Amino acid sequence: MAYVGYEQLRILVVDDFDNFRMTMAKILMEFGVQVVDTAVSGSEALKLCREKSYDLILCDYNLGRGKNGQQVLEQLRSENILRGHCLFMLVSAESSKSIVMAAYDSEPDAYLTKPITAKTLLQRVDRLLLQRRELLGLHLAIEKGALADAIDLCQQKIAAASRYTSQCQKILGQLYLETEQYDFAERVYTEALEVRDTDWAKVGLSKVKRLQGDLSTSSRWLEEIVESSPLCMQAYDELVAVTKAQGNPEKVQSVLEQAVAISPMALLRQQKLAQTATENNDASVAANAWRRTVRLGENSCYDELDNHLNFVRASASLFKEDENQARDVARDALRVVETLGNRFELSAEEKVQGKLLECQVQFGMGNESRGRELLTAAEALVEEGDMLVGLDAELDLVQAKFSAKEDAQAAILLNELAVKYKDDDEALQKIDRLLEEPVSETNRQRVAKINKEGIGLYNDAKFKESINCFKQARRIFPNHVGVHLNLVQALVAEMREYGTQEEQMGMALDVIRKIEKQITANHDQFQRFRQLYEMVRKLG
Repeated sequence: MAYVGYEQLRILVVDDFDNFRMTMAKILMEFGVQVVDTAVSGSEALKLCREKSYDLILCDYNLGRGKNGQQVLEQLRSENILRGHCLFMLVSAESSKSIVMAAYDSEPDAYLTKPITAKTLLQRVDRLLLQRRELLGLHLAIEKGALADAIDLCQQKIAAASRYTSQCQKILGQLYLETEQYDFAERVYTEALEVRDTDWAKVGLSKVKRLQGDLSTSSRWLEEIVESSPLCMQAYDELVAVTKAQGNPEKVQSVLEQAVAISPMALLRQQKLAQTATENNDASVAANAWRRTVRLGENSCYDELDNHLNFVRASASLFKEDENQARDVARDALRVVETLGNRFELSAEEKVQGKLLECQVQFGMGNESRGRELLTAAEALVEEGDMLVGLDAELDLVQAKFSAKEDAQAAILLNELAVKYKDDDEALQKIDRLLEEPVSETNRQRVAKINKEGIGLYNDAKFKESINCFKQARRIFPNHVGVHLNLVQALVAEMREYGTQEEQMGMALDVIRKIEKQITANHDQFQRFRQLYEMVRKLG
């Protein structure tokens, strides 16, 4: 069936090449379109879309300098410019998996690969326009917030066996989820699966189970979807939500790492991985994910100052974990911090944060004079303006003090923060990363759970599993003496049972050296430390 009514359409063609714009305009006019506007860049396209209303936007992915086509679409969605009547088709000469996956994350109505013939374009546009006409009332009801009316319209279309029944079921399931009618949503997804095995219905059903509180079933189904359809990004996103609800941050990170390996150009997923790795104290993954987030954020409406600050912060932290890798990342971090003022309008406090973070990176690079110069300048600004009202900025000052080897002052500041935020468990979790023993209730429970699991494995003589458990705990609680000693004890037991190996001995010595720097003779774990030290020495 061909669409009738091309002469009433307003269409925008966006491409930085004159030939493509002229060719598309000519083809569309041959279809009968009377109004075809053109734009050569993302900024010009956005300007036109803010001024006029279009029925179809045909936008190239690569638009030269400035926003690409995907970023134009993201901006239009963020400003709520795209309405139910407007279709957005992304066009590209690129067919690489990463670009296609990233494009589909932003949900264009279609993705076309160049070269495009008049016949191909007509077929795709016809199909989309016919669907739009059929479902226009439904989309307008959703835009108005009349969800009950939208549900009724969906049900009518499905009952009439519309050719768009599957699309209506997909929308109806989402509407039931939004209105918390989970039993009805479950019925819709189940009926859709009885007709055809589709990933969207399986993911929808898994989401229903999560919202109903059946996390184990939801998790199991989603893992099956990921295994059978590894390109279904919605399944990864939902699995992240389920795993987070299960209280397993390490697995959340693992799922996100799988997802960004498949779709590396999805900025928001990279950002989520970076945030999760930061919370898990995995400096290596965090630094690289923040670096990718910053790179992808150029020209994106999702770019924000915190992404840049967090990248520099993670780069500084990486020096404690892997100095060689940190030096590579730090070069980018210094470039980022130097351009903060050009990219964002910084408050006085944010300028101080920039100096404190650059100071840490400079100390890590061995540039002590520059690091101390930045710390002195930052402290002068703080004293002059009585700033640092936010926890992140306060912790940046503590970290800068540690970097400058002003440990006593850093410890005093840290203890003051623990008192100041004693009733804020979320804030205490951030402070925990710098403390020997966690003060937040969440992390106290977390370290107790991991220690219990690791000790249980040790008592069952499952030394490798016990080592892995304590290694995980060591990463999350890098200053926790008890966790470090538990790891050494498990390593000693493994070497006694199966012989001394270079990897285990190296790890044990690294842990011993770290504890030696922070433990004192009056520490309640000092005697245990000395005993384990002697055991490691004899095994060596």
